[in-house]
Amino acid sequence: MAGSQSFSKRVLVPFGVMALTVGGLSVMGVSLWRMGESPASASSSGTAQSNAGSAVVTANGYLPVNVFNGSEVPGLARKAASHLQETNWTVNTIGNWSGPKVAQSTVFYPIGAKDSALALATQLGVQLKGTTSTMSQTELTYVIAQ
Repeated sequence: MAGSQSFSKRVLVPFGVMALTVGGLSVMGVSLWRMGESPASASSSGTAQSNAGSAVVTANGYLPVNVFNGSEVPGLARKAASHLQETNWTVNTIGNWSGPKVAQSTVFYPIGAKDSALALATQLGVQLKGTTSTMSQTELTYVIAQ
């Protein structure tokens, strides 16, 4: 009988503690890994990454817009964003473009959002292109070239 108690104290208790520790660390690791996929994680182009399928249509019936200044002229993104907000567009992000140089001002749109992009590009008189993998997949991205 004493041998059985000794075995459980020496082997089973430490084994249970190890199993709980490994399980807890696994749960924390998966949580941290998923946290890296959140919409707030920055991409190399300066836009915010968003999970696919979580696009939200705004009051004007279109996707929100991220506005970036891809030129050397200070303040263009803020000025354009202000104009868009006055014309009932929702602007989520305003900033400087850090992606590849854009020769012409362009509205980039995610899959399934061409209607929103066409409305915005028509209003602004700029070209349309599909997004790259480093851009938001749930919002329009407007890059001002000049």
